[in-house]
Amino acid sequence: MPEPTLRSLLVVDVENSESLTNVQTEAMRAVLYSVIGDALPNAEALVDREDRGDGAMLILGLPALDVLDQVVGAMLAGIRAHNCAAGPMNWLRLRIAVHEGYVGRDDNGWSSDALTATFRMNSEGAVKQALVRASRADAVVVVSNSVYTSVIRHSYRETVTPHEYGSVTMPSTSGDQLIWVRVPGYPEPPLSRSTPAGSVTGSANGLGTSGPGPKDATIHARNFIGGNAIIGTQVGGDNINGRP
Repeated sequence: MPEPTLRSLLVVDVENSESLTNVQTEAMRAVLYSVIGDALPNAEALVDREDRGDGAMLILGLPALDVLDQVVGAMLAGIRAHNCAAGPMNWLRLRIAVHEGYVGRDDNGWSSDALTATFRMNSEGAVKQALVRASRADAVVVVSNSVYTSVIRHSYRETVTPHEYGSVTMPSTSGDQLIWVRVPGYPEPPLSRSTPAGSVTGSANGLGTSGPGPKDATIHARNFIGGNAIIGTQVGGDNINGRP
């Protein structure tokens, strides 16, 4: 096995994908891969990509700062453009996790503890719940503590700042890990009040983190496919009446 290399890691997943039919999944994947492809600044940026059915794993040859600024920024713009064009009845919502670390590749694919951590961040319950509670959002972004402390908190670029992030403790058998959550368009992530005590340490701007009241805690969603075969999600009253 070759020596591992230091790479940026990105895992993207589509919300509520388990409720889709096969036809709807095909349409969803077409939109997702269009957004991913348009977000890559050049061919050299992508080291490798692995399909995950309702998402994808990207191994990137860019520093984490460029990944957050260029790739994640373009993905957010792409999914928002799709959602605005499709209308609130045809939204696609994403969970995007970003980490960096050493990864190695064998005949069966990529692996490392950093890559495992990236998948776990993407599927962490608090991250999923933040997107559920953010009924007007297009996506939720979660980053590792190392990416936050080495890149985001320094505000090197106007597009990568700590002001919208809130921290959550992600349980792990090897020791709890701090991760940072952002819901673009929200001043701070609507982290659930049901998160275990002590797991939410406050937003990055020092104002603390609190979720909406009980009446906002649950939204009802249904996925369907439109006449032009674009997958969508109808989510809550806020999605119908307007967006932030």
